[in-house]
Amino acid sequence: MAILDDIYSTTVKGAYKEIEPLIQKALGENIDINDIINNSLSKAMIYVGDKFSTGELYMPDMLLSAKTMKAAMEVLKPHMKKNSHIAEKGTIVIGTVKGDLHDIGKNLVITMAEGQGFKVIDLGIDVDYSKFVDAIKENNPDIVAFSGLLTTTLANIPTHIKAIADAGLRDNVILAVGGAPVTRHFADMYNIEIYAPDASAAAKEFVKAVENKKK
Repeated sequence: MAILDDIYSTTVKGAYKEIEPLIQKALGENIDINDIINNSLSKAMIYVGDKFSTGELYMPDMLLSAKTMKAAMEVLKPHMKKNSHIAEKGTIVIGTVKGDLHDIGKNLVITMAEGQGFKVIDLGIDVDYSKFVDAIKENNPDIVAFSGLLTTTLANIPTHIKAIADAGLRDNVILAVGGAPVTRHFADMYNIEIYAPDASAAAKEFVKAVENKKK
């Protein structure tokens, strides 16, 4: 459909001021919301994420596309609540760990995850381990994601994991970690199931992990 192509190309371009009327037009044409998300928005963000990974696009490009997708999701969310047939893939609790005030990467991951159909609980920045524990108890998430951009704050992640384990919640959740200084080796050291080098890869790993969990 032409309108889905227009939404896709607008999201890739990061033309966030142009996206709302296109989404409204698609809704007016009774196009299924799942089609808008899966065949336009998510598809566009995965494309942008892949191009970012190969160096063909840069962080400002990805941020503009993410802003465009977020604007589109704001229009779609009220309609999603009215449509019970739109199934969420799962729930993610995410936060930047204690001592770290960065949130650009985290916010990109949230946008990508929402685009893939996840409900995301954003705990914000500088999040103490007790907030993660409380959020798990309250929301029963499938995935708990730690974001960290400072090497010095990575040392707090094991403390967060220990608190989750001490609360008897570790076996209930899949853990994820990401951020510039994070490596696969770091994730493996602390038995963190998901590591992703960027937001696009993280969203793909979230989908894969939840699908495997349901098998």
